[in-house]
Amino acid sequence: MSKQRVVAYRATDIDTLRTLELTCERDESNLTSKLVQLNLSVIDKPEEKEATAATYEETEEDGLGHLIFEVFTNNNDALSRIAIHKAKNEPHVCSGKAFINNEETNVIVFREKQ
Repeated sequence: MSKQRVVAYRATDIDTLRTLELTCERDESNLTSKLVQLNLSVIDKPEEKEATAATYEETEEDGLGHLIFEVFTNNNDALSRIAIHKAKNEPHVCSGKAFINNEETNVIVFREKQ
């Protein structure tokens, strides 16, 4: 099994979906890893703060391609988005929750076709 790393982003640091997208792309590059999961978390030191936890898995793949982050409203919306991106050969990376501008948000992530 590949080594995994979890990086937490404070809710106050992620003001837009685009900020989260660029942050995750940067960390994929810096960690030589690919994004596999997003979920809500809490950073408990020095005080409790809401955060988005991004889980990355080490990879030897070069040039993973850009990430595409979208907001979805419900399971049917997510399934529809998966079908649309599959038709474009843009694979589903993960679905989860993230804090965007301090708001809990349903996020679905795809990888751009290379």
